[in-house]
Amino acid sequence: MKKKLILFFIIFIFPLFVNAKLASVDTSHAKIELLVETNEIVVNEDFVIGIKFEIEPGWHIYWKNPGDSGLPAEIEWKNIESIEFKKFLWPSPEKTPEEPLMTYGYYNEVVLPAIFSVDSDYIKNGPSIFEIDFLICEKICIPEKAVIDFDLSSYSDDDIQVSREILSSWYNELPINFDRKLLIEASDNYLSIEWENKNNDITQAYFFPENKGLIKYSSEQDFYNLENSTKLIVERPIKYSNNAKNAIGVLEIQFANIKQTYQIDQSISYVDKIEIPETSNLSFMLAIILAFFGGIILNIMPCVFPVIALKVMSFVKESSEKNAWRHGLVFGLGVELSMLALLSLTFIFRNLGQAVGWGWQLQSSMVSTLLSLLFFSIAFILFFKVEIGTSFTRLGNLGSKSTGYLNSLLLGCLTVIVATPCTGPFMGAAIGWGLSQPFYVSSFIFLSLGLGVAFPTMFLSLIPSSLNLLPKPGEWMVKVGQVMAIPMLLTAIWLAWVVQRQSGFIGLRDLLIALFLIITSLSIYKMSHLRITNKFLSFSAAILGVVYIIFSYDAERISTPKELIIGESWETAKVNQYRSEGKNVLVNFTADWCLTCKVNEAVVFNSKFFKESVSNGNIIYLVADWTNYDPKITEELEKYKRGGVPLYLYWKKDAKSPKILPAILSKQIFNEYTR
Repeated sequence: MKKKLILFFIIFIFPLFVNAKLASVDTSHAKIELLVETNEIVVNEDFVIGIKFEIEPGWHIYWKNPGDSGLPAEIEWKNIESIEFKKFLWPSPEKTPEEPLMTYGYYNEVVLPAIFSVDSDYIKNGPSIFEIDFLICEKICIPEKAVIDFDLSSYSDDDIQVSREILSSWYNELPINFDRKLLIEASDNYLSIEWENKNNDITQAYFFPENKGLIKYSSEQDFYNLENSTKLIVERPIKYSNNAKNAIGVLEIQFANIKQTYQIDQSISYVDKIEIPETSNLSFMLAIILAFFGGIILNIMPCVFPVIALKVMSFVKESSEKNAWRHGLVFGLGVELSMLALLSLTFIFRNLGQAVGWGWQLQSSMVSTLLSLLFFSIAFILFFKVEIGTSFTRLGNLGSKSTGYLNSLLLGCLTVIVATPCTGPFMGAAIGWGLSQPFYVSSFIFLSLGLGVAFPTMFLSLIPSSLNLLPKPGEWMVKVGQVMAIPMLLTAIWLAWVVQRQSGFIGLRDLLIALFLIITSLSIYKMSHLRITNKFLSFSAAILGVVYIIFSYDAERISTPKELIIGESWETAKVNQYRSEGKNVLVNFTADWCLTCKVNEAVVFNSKFFKESVSNGNIIYLVADWTNYDPKITEELEKYKRGGVPLYLYWKKDAKSPKILPAILSKQIFNEYTR
């Protein structure tokens, strides 16, 4: 088959090129040919003549906007006034850098289709004179002129066929219309072009402007793949003009395996500031590693500390079993299943149009209330030595009668539920990057995070010698259990405070009513659980408490905005305003249910030295409170590749982009990043 195709080309196609006699001329560094689609000129109809440049290697000619220097080609039909040049159809250009300048043009070969109009006075009168002026450059630039005498009627059918073949291939090089939603903004310093892109499959982008002076040609053009769009940002020149109503030019986009150019013509919105998104240099493997170590560190974060108590009690009881290592694996399975469930729900809500991120479940006061009831119950069981043989106490083998692998599985689930509100070192960047990726990629990141959370427990359980270090179960466990009730109670009180901050007094009232029913249930069971009637009453009271919380929940019930002790509430407009005034700006993305956030605020942001910095005007302090659902804050977190709080952004005056402070702060760390 291949031989037949070659033979066909030799017999039928190749002779066309051999026999074609196109009008042409040689200049010092280029050969120019004229391509025609017809050998007849019709009055009052436009026609095309292709100007084919074969350029000497290393030399180039210029596009319609040459950039920092250069001139585009010009043509004229010299001896027939009734034929008028209208415009070129410019193929997509390429960068022709001439350090330190940037210019746009063409190397090697290019065809410029030229459109001509014919008025009613046209009279055919023999040969024509075609004049082309162009600038051709290598290290030096030379203005050249090509004068071609030609007669359209002398073009044979073979000449026209060859011309059409060549022109057709170059028509494919013309930029196509851009059919995506487009937003173009310009400030004093930058021009930004943002377009819809849900696949995040763009590997490179570049804008060739037709407007002269719209951008600084020699500056780098940076692009950012955001959540559902791509944004291209380029500097503007020092001497700029805001007279242009539209940005016109060619947008070149490189996808994974193909490059496509688009013609754009879009109105410009002039703004005070253009935000430069925070870039993420994470690779897949680096995100996996960061998530794993972030999960390990999460074990010692204040969010997870209460569950550590459950882990300790569980390990002590299971250390006497022959197959204790299996409990570690089942615990890890519980963690991983919970991670996947949480990730799945996150993606489901996102696809339904909800802007949610890491820890979103605690933005619901109902979830906070149920968790508070759970920790109150655990504290009560530990302190008053309530022995329950049901699955409720399997959350860590709290009752001496409760054993089995389900205990470890449920403890793994509880660990994830309580751990998710906090973002520790390494973890923030990994989770933020993971949530910006497709589901299957995010799954690996979340599974790595879960493996890190479960790793210490699994490590101890898989190494028999480590279990020998633990004491044998005995009466001392009761005393230790009562001590462990303290962090459980403190966590329950903290969650009750979160409920009050989320839904006000009514939410706290509902929590107290449900808590009364839960304590009543446990008290009845503690006093006498052998009688079936008492068991029924105890079970009914517990169910009633949970059902009451579910049915009394009102999603619209949100407490009035909280007064800030220091600083102002965050708005994008405020950030832009203060930055335009040359102020140092710090934004604190926080939530009441994030213990890491509250510790940082106590150590740094509520300290005397920080309050003095704010009152003296050295720092403008803005607080973005994510305690309740707020899609604007979620979108801002995603802009900086973060899936949750805390996030601290600091703009030093006149800085183009913010510094991201560590998730765990001290006064020394804060001073190092803000000096």
